[in-house]
Amino acid sequence: MLVAGIDIGTTSVSAALVSAETGETVRVAGRANDAALESGRSWERLQDPERIAAIVRELIGECRALWPEVAAVGISCQMHGILYVDREGGAVSPLYTWQDGRADVPMEPGGETYALRLGRIGGRALAAGYGLATHYYNANNGEVPDDAAYLCTIGDYIAMKLTGAAVPQIEPSNAASLGLFSPEADAFDAAALRRAGLDPAILPPVCRGIGIAGRTPDGKPLACAIGDNQASFLGAVSRLEGTLLANVGTGSQISVYSGQAEEIAGLETRPFPGGGFLIVGAPLGGGKSYALLERFFKETCRAFGAGTGAGDIYERMNALAAEALETGLGPLRIGTQFYGTRRNPLALGQIAGLNDDNFRPGHFAAGVLAGIADELMDFVHLLPGRLRGQIIAAAGSGNGIRKNPVLQRLLQERLNLPLTLAATQEEAAYGAAVYAAAAAGLFPDVKTALAGMRKG
Repeated sequence: MLVAGIDIGTTSVSAALVSAETGETVRVAGRANDAALESGRSWERLQDPERIAAIVRELIGECRALWPEVAAVGISCQMHGILYVDREGGAVSPLYTWQDGRADVPMEPGGETYALRLGRIGGRALAAGYGLATHYYNANNGEVPDDAAYLCTIGDYIAMKLTGAAVPQIEPSNAASLGLFSPEADAFDAAALRRAGLDPAILPPVCRGIGIAGRTPDGKPLACAIGDNQASFLGAVSRLEGTLLANVGTGSQISVYSGQAEEIAGLETRPFPGGGFLIVGAPLGGGKSYALLERFFKETCRAFGAGTGAGDIYERMNALAAEALETGLGPLRIGTQFYGTRRNPLALGQIAGLNDDNFRPGHFAAGVLAGIADELMDFVHLLPGRLRGQIIAAAGSGNGIRKNPVLQRLLQERLNLPLTLAATQEEAAYGAAVYAAAAAGLFPDVKTALAGMRKG
């Protein structure tokens, strides 16, 4: 018996078919997420939800030979972003992704940003890209479509497309990523939304328990979409308690499971599908900080007429970084806050300690990787001693770690723990499959599903 997981990432979309008996991944299909839309506003980051739906259908088509054996389907998706749908369940807007910067625009010249204002009204810190901060900007600038009945995440929308539903449902892991959601109450803060002049009726119903969004045309139960951070945790760890997950993809996070809600300054408490919470530290950079350096190297080569050569430039960057680490970085320090921070969107990256020994490409590559690791470790150090003391294992997920041995080494050194990579390269899709197995009743709960599917 198989369970399917579909992951809708910022830069790629993937599907994994997993054995519910052994946990073996028997089929993986993937596509680049080419749904990005051009925009005339520099801070806008939009994607086409219909193109994403088409990619998902293409991936299901690739798995057609094994699809009859699939007993349940799960979805994970990029968090924070939103789109608007009408009363028939059709998209009436683009997907405003988690990278969208409209909520960092000042409401008045020199005044608060939309994100800061809404966070102050609601009593909860918000950053640009959070769905309700995006919606707050849209509502105040006449950019909510007239026929919008609900807002939802891209995972909720794809669930609607696969089941034919007209009303989206949102699982708490995704609901919390939009902002102004109480994990303890398992509900949005409707009073805060009203104080901000927003109508809570535009919010989708929240899935309760281990939720089923509906059934596919061939009768397969489809679980409510879960956040990709939580799905990656399920797909990368062998047990919930005592494991720290470092994820580096386009963005990055450190995550630790807790059975109870925690209030920790500088960290987020995110609902975990099936119960409990993830304590998360999430820089705005991560893999895209390394991509920024790759772009710089490419542009430098082109500027001097050298081209970029054949092969993967990242491989050469990694090799140079490894050589630089062997010779020592010396005083070189690179702060990778190139995209600001959630607390301070105006923060800037920094380079310090340059000298005539380390002003070299390899040292810059190693310095950026060390900066990525250090940003993650800053969040680890915010964990209270009680939680840090329970960490006995570390796992790594995301291509930013999987494809970069230097970053693996740097994280292991800083954590003082071996770093185990998930057996599958599509951790979030795998985690969505684990959740689907529990949601469909193949296991009594998520923890049992994880243990049962990891036993093989």
